[in-house]
Amino acid sequence: MDLEASPDPRVVDTPRASDLCTVLALTADMHDSGDRDTILGVMREALGHLGPFTVEPVAGDADGFWRQRILFDDPTIDTIALMIRAARPPTQRQVTLLELLIQHTMSALRSASRTLRAEAQARSVREASDEVATVTEQLAAVSEQLERLQSEARIRETLDRLSLAGASEAVIADTLHQLTGLPVGVEDQFGNLRVWAGPGKMPRYRRIGGRNRVDVVRRATMEGKPLRDDNRILQIVRPRQALLGIVYLCDPEHEATDLDSFALEHAATVLAIEMAHERSLAETEARLSRDLGDDLLSGTDDDSAYSRAEALGYDLHEPQRVLVVEWDSETNADTVSDALHRYFASTDSAALLMHRSDHGSGVVAAITQSKTDAVEAFRTVEKTFGPASGVMGVGSECSSPSEIPQSYSNAVRALEIRKQSLSPWGVAHFDELGVYRILDAHATTRDVENFVQEWLGPLLDYDRNHHSTMTATLAQYLDCGGKYDETARALRIHRSTLRYRMSRIHELTDRDLRSVDTRLNLHLATRALQVLAGDTRP
Repeated sequence: MDLEASPDPRVVDTPRASDLCTVLALTADMHDSGDRDTILGVMREALGHLGPFTVEPVAGDADGFWRQRILFDDPTIDTIALMIRAARPPTQRQVTLLELLIQHTMSALRSASRTLRAEAQARSVREASDEVATVTEQLAAVSEQLERLQSEARIRETLDRLSLAGASEAVIADTLHQLTGLPVGVEDQFGNLRVWAGPGKMPRYRRIGGRNRVDVVRRATMEGKPLRDDNRILQIVRPRQALLGIVYLCDPEHEATDLDSFALEHAATVLAIEMAHERSLAETEARLSRDLGDDLLSGTDDDSAYSRAEALGYDLHEPQRVLVVEWDSETNADTVSDALHRYFASTDSAALLMHRSDHGSGVVAAITQSKTDAVEAFRTVEKTFGPASGVMGVGSECSSPSEIPQSYSNAVRALEIRKQSLSPWGVAHFDELGVYRILDAHATTRDVENFVQEWLGPLLDYDRNHHSTMTATLAQYLDCGGKYDETARALRIHRSTLRYRMSRIHELTDRDLRSVDTRLNLHLATRALQVLAGDTRP
């Protein structure tokens, strides 16, 4: 069978179960008729149910808007050439269904040819009944041929039921394993194992063709039928021009029969429909995820965000935070996104990934649950591209979708601050930036207020509720460089009173005043509080 035309690339859709039922119902009589003209007549009738198709002789003029030449060329049948025309370009779904119809027609023609040969052999046996030995051989051949036809029909019916039911790749592979008794593997287009069906555990995997994979795939595509590659018999899964994967039988003992190859070939047809459907769904989900992610980063209402995320199977009710990742200029953002996607998939973590151009062409943003281990995610990306070449900014936690833009802004600020530091690579948490948050050129009064609240909040609340002066005591203590006597004199209190207050300050803030960084942040927070209050006195 030779298909010379290409489907219209402007429309992307996949066959529905109802479409497949229509095709299988219209072609069911093909395998029962046993007559070539009847089979071709059923095919012509079925074309009208699939789309705007008509059949004309190949010798006709070629000025149609869309056309596709079909050549039924097989050693078991006479060559049949037809030209299918359409007044308008068919959709991808219609072309896929057309290919399925053509495959059923080819199979029916083969079955009809075999049936005719079997009937001819039966007549010869009756006519040569006087030659017992010859009759016995011919009857055995007829019996074998009829058994083969029945076996093919059972295989075809079993796999077609899976197609109608929308069975997964794993179910299709397991069914093929049961039909052949041989282990079955399904690879994706890159040679990664997607499904394994067979006894025991999968041994250390070697992809089809190894280093010569491209040559093996090209040869299998050209032959269009099962091809042996070392200890495996493979069939390309390719409903149209795009390679979706490879399905194969493991046959190290070379035990596979022609019937096993037939089952493999028909399973590849069923897999092509399922894998094309899965790819279409994945592309649609990825596009919707990017759209939702971009809207969340830009700002959208909570109700809309919750409903859209739920439709994608993503729970925004959990606390979220934004991660932004940027690698060196030689690393493509797509590969960074792929590495992050692999990490989230390996940890069963949900995330919305987007490429962002508002803060640099190579920035990848991820909205994920706040409990996600950002450091571990960064290390996973490092394993792909190597250390000391990337930076990740981690935004603040969000309790609702409307807070995500602020988390994104904080993540970008953390990333930029880390890039300008003496150690420009690694992970920077916005919540741990401390004084750098108010020294940043993009800092605002709100940032200063948040900084003060973060470091002095418990003291301010205590002073307000108890009419005390804990905050002022801490400010004076830090202004005096942590000297008790000088601080006590400045506050006009006894040294023991100061020690009591400092003990309470430690309990309320849960800060270690012996830490240089802690004292610096507290000191700056007390000074910033004075500025915010309009009091610039030391």
